[in-house]
Amino acid sequence: MNKFSRFIRSIKKKLFGEEQPPETIKPSKVEKSQEIPSPGTVKQQTIPSLSKQENKEAVRVTVDEPSTKTLRQPHFIQIGFDFGTSFSKCICRDVMTNKAWVYIPEEYAGHELPFLIPSAFLFSNGYLRQVPEQDIHYPEEGLYHLKQALVLVALEKLEDTLLEPYRVACGHCDKVQLGHFIKLCAVYFLANALGKVRTQIKKRMSDFGEHPQDYMAVNLAIPVADAEKPAVNRLYVDILIKAWSIADVINRHQSISLQELESLLQKNESVFSEPELREACLIYPEVSANVQGFVRSRVSSEGIYLFSDTGAWTVDQSTFIFIRKQDNTDLLTFLYGNILPCGSSYIELKAAQHCGELDSQSLEKWRKRKERGGTEIELLRAKDNLAKELTKGTRTTLAWTKKKLYVPEQLEDMRVIFGGGGDCKHPYRDSIIRQFSGDLFRGRRQPDVLGMPVPSDLDFGSMNRRWMSRLTVAYGVAFEKSELAQFIYPKDVSTPEPDQIWRKIRQFEMVSQDQC
Repeated sequence: MNKFSRFIRSIKKKLFGEEQPPETIKPSKVEKSQEIPSPGTVKQQTIPSLSKQENKEAVRVTVDEPSTKTLRQPHFIQIGFDFGTSFSKCICRDVMTNKAWVYIPEEYAGHELPFLIPSAFLFSNGYLRQVPEQDIHYPEEGLYHLKQALVLVALEKLEDTLLEPYRVACGHCDKVQLGHFIKLCAVYFLANALGKVRTQIKKRMSDFGEHPQDYMAVNLAIPVADAEKPAVNRLYVDILIKAWSIADVINRHQSISLQELESLLQKNESVFSEPELREACLIYPEVSANVQGFVRSRVSSEGIYLFSDTGAWTVDQSTFIFIRKQDNTDLLTFLYGNILPCGSSYIELKAAQHCGELDSQSLEKWRKRKERGGTEIELLRAKDNLAKELTKGTRTTLAWTKKKLYVPEQLEDMRVIFGGGGDCKHPYRDSIIRQFSGDLFRGRRQPDVLGMPVPSDLDFGSMNRRWMSRLTVAYGVAFEKSELAQFIYPKDVSTPEPDQIWRKIRQFEMVSQDQC
């Protein structure tokens, strides 16, 4: 039995217990799901409360009648969801076959980048609904920057100007109501998105649910700076569990009123603490997901690396040493992690601020100009300001990395990996590469820049494989949680042990006694 087969057997035993002969397994009966009232009929109908059994549909799916055929092995589908500022991405994995595929929302199947799920949504007349168009980041009557809004709620920073769209949407309510409104918005967004993912999985695997122990789980990737804050982490966990438990119900409706959503959550509050439901939901830091996708690839090689991931709100940097031990297992030692507030959305935000306009129309106008390569003075100033901040931040990343090395000269062999949808030459690549010619290095040098490899176990279908750089987080988090690397937060990174150090000894290089 190979390593993967042993792993799958152990997972099945852990989740399902010892297997019984197929003829002794009897599927339990599931009650028919109840519907949420359609818009406009709230007063005439009663909001249904999901039964305990129906909520378990989020984790285990059963059918009404047992099959007369010998039951197959249960399906185990792991969803990896990259919760982004502008767009979210999703990759699904069949754990039993170790094959993954990119989730493509049906409504965006014909678009250039069909895998992008807009992270904005609409709220009008008391109803929440998804954005109908993929290429609008700041829609009218829209709410956006949801991730940042959640962090501000968790940290009780409800006066922040970033929350102004939410403040207007809820009628300039007080702080308590504002925080509650943002949480409901987050539950809706994730429940709507995950409900569509789960529906598509069931279409793809037409027999899903015919085995009483078919299983789905979800891992949600969030920035490491958020994941390592206890208050923020707890809020994300709470939001994900609630969204996962009602995802199938929300997915049946094009829109839902705030009152309906709130009533649904209140009436099913007891379900949220169920161990089985909580076991199916995991929060995972983006930086670990990014690196995991790289080290698992066939083209990865031992060495010291700087990974720089440019997102819409932050640039996440991490340095690490990667070696393969004699037993063919991987060893990953993080040296430093840095979160820089230099994401690509700051370009249009700073340009709009310079003009004194921060409404959705202004932000959308500057975003489109940015993406067309506009040369307006406001955009150039914004890019130059970001370049300066990124230059300082990258120098900090490299300086702390060098300080943690037993052999400081090892920094000379560092290679660079760029990722993320906001990655571009200026201000991002230029600002980072320029630091390799500073006083931390011996003279001017140009580091090797590696592209993100395309994993052999990922099915792109007809989609262009060059977009892998935008899918590394979703891919990295789409593994069953026992396979994921242990959480590594910047605050926990320590000096590596000597046996964790990889160091290339150049030919004819003189080695000092201290280095030996």
